[in-house]
Amino acid sequence: MTARPIQSGAPVAIEYLETYPNLIPVCASWTFGQWGCQSDGSYEQTTREFEAATKSSMPVTLIATQDGKPVGMITLGERDFEGRPDLSPWLKSLYIHPFHRNKGIASLLIESLEHEAMRLGCKSLYLTTEDAKYLYEKSGWKEIDRIRTPYGEAALMKKVLPTIALA
Repeated sequence: MTARPIQSGAPVAIEYLETYPNLIPVCASWTFGQWGCQSDGSYEQTTREFEAATKSSMPVTLIATQDGKPVGMITLGERDFEGRPDLSPWLKSLYIHPFHRNKGIASLLIESLEHEAMRLGCKSLYLTTEDAKYLYEKSGWKEIDRIRTPYGEAALMKKVLPTIALA
């Protein structure tokens, strides 16, 4: 898909998870460990969600790698927050391995996912965040409400995507 140098070191490549099915257990572990174990989810259910990820329709999961090792991930999905079933689609499961945080990888994944959403015809995206509101605001997201998630008080955010001009 794409590769960009991040600060110093080897470039970070952004690829579809379906290209690297061997990394599904890594993504499932990151997601279940960060969120699923606190919300009555199961590792098996989380794994099935990543096995369903494709590049042609939602869910779409992108994986960031550096030197052939997974460093982060992000997913575009139909649903993420049960309290607002009227909103779709969602940016969800943004996770950067702790050794690779604060290097611009999250912003690169957000931008890549937004391009994927536009490619699939999405007009806007939604997300919830308990502690990363500033990260998303830097990428043009706006808080539209305050909500309560299984993890605590959170910002409900929206981004209207630019329309692609047809040539």
